[in-house]
Amino acid sequence: MHRHESSVYRSLHADITAVADEVLGVDSAEALRSAGEIVTTLGTKIMYGLIEDLDDIIANFRPTVIVAGELIEHTQDTLGWLNRVAAHSPGVRFLATTPNTTSIINMILAFFNRELAHPDHTQVYSYRTLWTLAGRVPMTPYQIFPYYYNRHLLYARVPKWCGPLVTLLDRIPLRPVQRLFPLTSTGLILDGRMGKGLES
Repeated sequence: MHRHESSVYRSLHADITAVADEVLGVDSAEALRSAGEIVTTLGTKIMYGLIEDLDDIIANFRPTVIVAGELIEHTQDTLGWLNRVAAHSPGVRFLATTPNTTSIINMILAFFNRELAHPDHTQVYSYRTLWTLAGRVPMTPYQIFPYYYNRHLLYARVPKWCGPLVTLLDRIPLRPVQRLFPLTSTGLILDGRMGKGLES
C-alpha cells in the first residue's frame, strides 16, 4: 500500500508495481471521492481515503510494506496518524521520503533570503527530527538514508541552453558535497518497521 498523490509520483507507483505482488494506492483527491476507487493502466487499484483514517483500509488490505512518498511534511498530525498505522500494522515495513531542511540547496538559498519549500508543507524535517519522529511512533528498528536531487527533473523547467549548467552544478559541487556530508542531502529516506502504536 502506498500514498499516491499526483502525476509527479506516478513513476513511484510504477516502480512499486514492478516489484510488488499487489499494490493499493490511497489518494484523497476530490476527483476520486465520487468514484471511490479506480483501476490504473498498470492494473493496480487506487482508492479514495484520508491519511488520518486508514484503519479499515489497512485491516482489509493487510499490507506488508507501506510507502509514504513525500507525504509526511504535508500532514497536520503526522505523529498521530503514524501512531494509528503502527497500532494496526505492527511489524510492517514502513518507507517514507521527505525533503531535508538542512539541504545544501537551502543553505545556499538562505543567503538570498529564500527557502526551497512547497507551499503545502506544514512541517520540515532534518535528520534529527525525523529520527525523533520514528522513535516516537515507535518504529524498531529504523534507519535514515540520504537521497539526492535528480537533475533530470530540472531539465524540463529551464531553457535548453541551461541543461549543461545544471549538469555541471550537480556534479560540481552539489553531488560531491552531499556525499561527503550527508546532512546536506536534498532529502531523507526513513526505513523502519512499525512497533506497537499507542492504540494497540
